[in-house]
Amino acid sequence: MELFITDQHRGKIREYFAVMNHYMEILEKVTDVSSNLFKGDQVLQAAGERAFHIVLECVTDVGNLIIDALIMRDPSSYEDIVQVLAEENVFPKEFTNSFIEAVKFRRVLAHDYLERDVETLYEMIKAHKEEFPEFQRYVADYVKLGSLA
Repeated sequence: MELFITDQHRGKIREYFAVMNHYMEILEKVTDVSSNLFKGDQVLQAAGERAFHIVLECVTDVGNLIIDALIMRDPSSYEDIVQVLAEENVFPKEFTNSFIEAVKFRRVLAHDYLERDVETLYEMIKAHKEEFPEFQRYVADYVKLGSLA
């Protein structure tokens, strides 16, 4: 399969990873504060919400790029992008179950923002922020990206 992943694809994945890294730093800073401080600070909330959303968009964009390049099954939803990658052994099933939960939260950030709960936002960021570097490592290994540094 790797024959269809070109250097151009790898370059685009690196671009997405660079954006992810920038926003993952923001997620770290946002969760360095207590839940109470986060709930009381609208700027922190906005930063966390936007950073989480952008990282999730990068995840789905990278996933779609791989799926299209390798002519995998067409995903039916954002969550299904992760499922398709799992089916193709991009990452292990145990990672998939938790990671899909984060990707499902994208819908709240993009469409159901009126129903967004600040405590849930904080907990989702805290629970899933460490999965994004894992996602990057799995993808890098799968597409033979080389060093992430």
